[in-house]
Amino acid sequence: GLDAVTIRAVAGRLGAGVMSLYSYVPDKQTLVYDMVEEVSGELDLPEPSGDWRADMHLLAGLQRALLHRHPWMIEATSHLQPLGPAIVATLEFALGALEPTGLAAGPRLETFALVNGFVAGLVRAELASSAAAVPDPARAAAQAARLGELLATGRYPRFAAAVAQGGPPATELGAQFERLLDRILDGLVGGAGPG
Repeated sequence: GLDAVTIRAVAGRLGAGVMSLYSYVPDKQTLVYDMVEEVSGELDLPEPSGDWRADMHLLAGLQRALLHRHPWMIEATSHLQPLGPAIVATLEFALGALEPTGLAAGPRLETFALVNGFVAGLVRAELASSAAAVPDPARAAAQAARLGELLATGRYPRFAAAVAQGGPPATELGAQFERLLDRILDGLVGGAGPG
């Protein structure tokens, strides 16, 4: 994780002196920014296709895969990140992908930022649930029983109706990624419609 990234640790891995590394990277934050820029270069984005929804699904899917390969990116990514060529290329793709929606450039950037946040949040939840390993059947049954007790009180009629219509809240978020992304895009882009 990011806690293990120190100038001393990186210098040791490189077989370099700590002070010599400081001539390239003045501090840990700059090192992390450089790491984010480098890993962002792994996104291999084509030219936008003109189908904004398909392009945003492509971008979100590639970002999701990137975060699964480099989970530390979830914590490292910041709005303060200096913009280098890899990050600007991603922003350029997102702006081009959303161009057919008719949104102005500012709202297109906001839409991308919100989708980006959704992807990071979903991957964070996926990683947390996979770290929990195989759920204990007894614990799952106890949680289901507790939920049943809560809903039986009648104090949560809206949630009870939602559970009755669609079952309990999903625990496998990855399987719902595309559907959740569509719901977000529908809300953010509004009446732009598909493609």
